[in-house]
Amino acid sequence: MTSVHTFAIGDVHGRADLLRALLDGISKQAECLGIVYRIVFLGDIVDRGPDSRQAMNLVAETLKQIPASRLILGNHDSFILRILDETDPFRKQALLLHWIAKMGGAATLASYGFDLSDALDRILDVVDVDHVAILRAAERYVELDHHILVHAGVEPGVPLAQQDPYKLMWIREPFLSFTGSFGKTVVHGHTPTSVMVERIRGRIAIDTGAHDRSILSALHIPPRGSERVLQAVAPVRNVVTLIDGGFLDLGGGQVAGHLHSRFAKNA
Repeated sequence: MTSVHTFAIGDVHGRADLLRALLDGISKQAECLGIVYRIVFLGDIVDRGPDSRQAMNLVAETLKQIPASRLILGNHDSFILRILDETDPFRKQALLLHWIAKMGGAATLASYGFDLSDALDRILDVVDVDHVAILRAAERYVELDHHILVHAGVEPGVPLAQQDPYKLMWIREPFLSFTGSFGKTVVHGHTPTSVMVERIRGRIAIDTGAHDRSILSALHIPPRGSERVLQAVAPVRNVVTLIDGGFLDLGGGQVAGHLHSRFAKNA
């Protein structure tokens, strides 16, 4: 894997249009550069946006067609598994209602053809079983030579192999404001950036708000050399433009923690 280029893609949240454009752009760029590459999705493929089902189809196709590609499980993705695995009917209904009302699950169900006037337990019948299998097989993190790819972040001071899987999907603090070393650069989504991909001491945040701001970002991590940003942007509905993006370098963790606190409740 040392000669393989990695493209890490941030939170998709049902924006299949942006994901399709980004995957196509990555493929064309790789062909032009003559490189072998793989895709690592940082999770939260579903919820909020209009086409979670097609976004999951694109993930499935990528995992099948591009060797060594991986999906990392996000907190939204894992919530579906939590609902499906709940055996207590009252608890299951409470989880369903929370997902629908608070996490954007209604949009996901609609993309699978679920009518909210139907009985909620029909979710077991409408969600694609192949998609569920992909979520169950997803990674908690992917480690490269100089980077750790994860959905939300890592707990400072805890060895990677001993990290709590829940925190890998949900953590904000003390990860966001940590100013020490993680050993490797942590590439993560989950907490939306101010607009651009943000390089902050020890980490790179690439959730640029696919659902809210119509910007889906990928971080190109070559075997050697510096990272680059590629973005799919849709400033006008149904028109997606692919651009070479850049970093917003925020320096120390105290500044980063202050900026991110504005978005913490809604991710």
